[in-house]
Amino acid sequence: MDRISRLATAITGNRYFTGFIFILILLSALLIGLETYPGVVAGHSDLLHLADRIIIILFTAEITLKIIAGGRRPWQFFRDPWNVFDFIIVAVCLIPAGDTPYVAVLRILRVLRVLRMVTFVPDLRLIVGALLRSIPSMGYVMMLIAILFYVYAIIGVFIFGQSDPVHFGDLHHAMVTLFQVLTLEGWAEIMNVHLYGEVAEGGRRIVALGPFIYFASFILIGAMIIMNLFIGIIMNSMEKTKKEMSRELAEVKNNDIRADELLADISSKLDELQEEIRVIRKMKEL
Repeated sequence: MDRISRLATAITGNRYFTGFIFILILLSALLIGLETYPGVVAGHSDLLHLADRIIIILFTAEITLKIIAGGRRPWQFFRDPWNVFDFIIVAVCLIPAGDTPYVAVLRILRVLRVLRMVTFVPDLRLIVGALLRSIPSMGYVMMLIAILFYVYAIIGVFIFGQSDPVHFGDLHHAMVTLFQVLTLEGWAEIMNVHLYGEVAEGGRRIVALGPFIYFASFILIGAMIIMNLFIGIIMNSMEKTKKEMSRELAEVKNNDIRADELLADISSKLDELQEEIRVIRKMKEL
């Protein structure tokens, strides 16, 4: 068992094996993309299906080798969240689709295999880790945005509801309009409906500054301040995640150095012991 686990560890730790799995992930992504073309599927369905089966078998073999590499403690594999992520994706791909009513769902879930690329690129793992770490803090920012939307939507319905029922006829239409404004897409046209009156001889004439204050303040608070809070939270989380990864890497290097020192000390003691044995043998011969 120990010999098999050591062999599995040597295989999974080999950079050529890692590169091979990364290429498989890219090929898997390519196959899923080709399946979106009906002409390609109609002409090469058997070949695509065979290639997909082979890739899934190889992915399963990879996960199996990583579990075997744990030796007498195979559950060690599942202590790493990224390993659990890979295991779930591969397990989903092994579910037979057949003619069940969930075929469409299973086909969509196969797209998750592309996400395995995250586990092979440290920078992507850093970004994803930062996003996951920032979720609790982002929840409070989302709450702040919801309050902002609710307040401005009600104000918009009261002020612009009668003159512009398409955008501010009721609460949910106003919220949709505010979301469009927050993306800075077409907000000027919505504002101009309320900002300008009839065309005068010298051009358009501003009839009220209220709409400008309403939209400008919402964009200033929502798009420029609160959105920057998101960026700040994510950047802070990325910095913390990067420090943790650097700390873990430093600990691994320190453990390797200690292991080398321990091996060197054991080797030195073995040499001394062998020398003592030789001396004792010579004394016995005399």
